[in-house]
Amino acid sequence: MEDYYIVLSPDLGLSPTEFVIAWNEEEECRAVAAARLTPPASQQYDFNLFADILLGVVMNIASSALYDLIKKALARRGVPSDHIHIETLKKPDGPRFLVVDSNEKKE
Repeated sequence: MEDYYIVLSPDLGLSPTEFVIAWNEEEECRAVAAARLTPPASQQYDFNLFADILLGVVMNIASSALYDLIKKALARRGVPSDHIHIETLKKPDGPRFLVVDSNEKKE
């Protein structure tokens, strides 16, 4: 079991609150873990391009399955999954962050 914190890029056009609602409305996502907003973990992590850390969950799930659930929750709010990029960042002796952004080109 591990703690995961999801960090959303502002480019997704979705607030942390909207993502938490979408996650918890999706039965398959909620069966894995209930999403909740968390206060910013620490100022030592510099995610200037991203929204606040928004959920801490403890789960036993493969990364690829977790990525699929994140994409499913985003799709619930109209974010196309083919434009989603998820990167895992693990700090030494710290939590695991899933940084979610869009790989769609802006014009």
